[in-house]
Amino acid sequence: ADLQYEIATSRHQSFAIGIGYTPKVGLPFKDALLDQFDGNDDARRAIESTEFTKFTITPEYRFYFGKKGAPIGFYIAPFARYTHMSFDQQYKYTPSNNVPHEANIKGKFSGIGGGIGFGTQFALGKHMTFDWYIVGPFVGAMKANFDGTDDMSDLSDHDKADLERDIEDVDLPLWTIDATVGNNTINAKLKGPFVGIRAFGLSLGYRF
Repeated sequence: ADLQYEIATSRHQSFAIGIGYTPKVGLPFKDALLDQFDGNDDARRAIESTEFTKFTITPEYRFYFGKKGAPIGFYIAPFARYTHMSFDQQYKYTPSNNVPHEANIKGKFSGIGGGIGFGTQFALGKHMTFDWYIVGPFVGAMKANFDGTDDMSDLSDHDKADLERDIEDVDLPLWTIDATVGNNTINAKLKGPFVGIRAFGLSLGYRF
């Protein structure tokens, strides 16, 4: 669900801020991760079942080109976007010692970026508007943190080192991954660029 407030600041200009909330979003890089863990059923189940809660804040400046002025007509809109995603789930896996484990995994992504969008807004009578957000590509930087808790005291130092290496060897282009495995915890920190697109957004508005 998204909610946006827009205010005209001059004849052809306006400022808008949007807030978005989505309860079930798939794991970023899901397809790439599934390809890499093609033979690991435990990992594939975890990747498929992971769902994030997503929250976004998007401020934007709009310039309207039409004779009617803001907020009616075709517009161009430079914007910024803050994104935060989090999840909490159980992950079942079996290490090389064949002892089943079940870890509680908590993760979060946060990032900030910017882009430029295009759209057009129509007047529907005196007080109603219809906004068609056509397209808005954006780029930015994101970081992520994953924490897992489980009793791994039965794992050898070699198994823990292998687990760290397996996590850090996941191939995500232009991203860095740093993993730490202890007796009771697993931590992975990630950071890198991201790209996205806002496209074909439709909304109804009320003019005060």
